Amino acid sequence: MGHRVTRLAILSILSLAALLLGISATKPAPTPFDGSWERCTKYQGIKICSHAVTTQRGNRVCGVEGSWASGRYYHTRFVGTADKASMRIDKICGRPGSDTDTHCAGQGPRHLDPDEKVGWGTSHKMVHVCKRRLHGGWSRDEVFNCATAVRDAGLPKVHRLTNDDGPDPEERAWLASCTAGRE
Repeated sequence: MGHRVTRLAILSILSLAALLLGISATKPAPTPFDGSWERCTKYQGIKICSHAVTTQRGNRVCGVEGSWASGRYYHTRFVGTADKASMRIDKICGRPGSDTDTHCAGQGPRHLDPDEKVGWGTSHKMVHVCKRRLHGGWSRDEVFNCATAVRDAGLPKVHRLTNDDGPDPEERAWLASCTAGRE
């Protein structure tokens, strides 16, 4: 009986201390945009991968993406605002193509064409996490429904990317800086 009273006293003291210190036993807010996603295919016998690596702190999401299309490698950086399992891309830069028309600072060609932009560009795109897959490129006006999403669409979530298939060191450094609030 003495041990039981002692345990109850300790639990009471710990509960009171947690309350006074503002420690909560509730679960932390979900962060569906924390992670790495990747899909690899073979093209003419060569392994080609598309990837995305994102971090989420509160509703702020930072991300880098890389993909191969039309015989070129495209990379982007973006900062967005998450609302549950959907994210609005607020600003984006990278190799100009379908997702952006703005080079990231310090990454443009050595001799820019006068029409080329450098810095952050705007986006009207949404990204969604559904069934452990990252679905990107949706217009803010389009309705995305996880229940009707094509089963194999989007990039599957992976535990980690290899250095050869994922972002280069410069992109990883930018992602860490953005996650810390300094993009």
